[in-house]
Amino acid sequence: MNTNEIKDTFNQCQSKEESFRALVKISKTLVRLDTNLKSNSNAVTGCESQVWLTAEKDKETGLWHFQADSDAKLIRGFLAILLAYVEELNSEQIQQLDLLSQLNDLNLEAYLTSSRNNGILAIITRIKELTQ
Repeated sequence: MNTNEIKDTFNQCQSKEESFRALVKISKTLVRLDTNLKSNSNAVTGCESQVWLTAEKDKETGLWHFQADSDAKLIRGFLAILLAYVEELNSEQIQQLDLLSQLNDLNLEAYLTSSRNNGILAIITRIKELTQ
């Protein structure tokens, strides 16, 4: 899904239950990582759930490509959303992007418990670290 489709999906949600179902549906769009990529070097620390993130920069274009996975369905949904915002951007664009603000614009704060919020912040921090 692209960012416009994500925004449209959540703008159409009339209730917390609808946005929950949308988040779960979006989680299913995230391609599962191969087992060999679920390594300590790809693990995101600071998440209650297990989360893995890889980033690869295209040498010709300078644009970043990401893969991620989690053992938690809602976090997989958040990962799919975050990656939609950063996929095929260059390092400078990613560094300037306020990803937390993008999530807040989707009215997903009901699902950001304090521990989940810490995990999301850890994922965003890891994205920024990998793309510096």
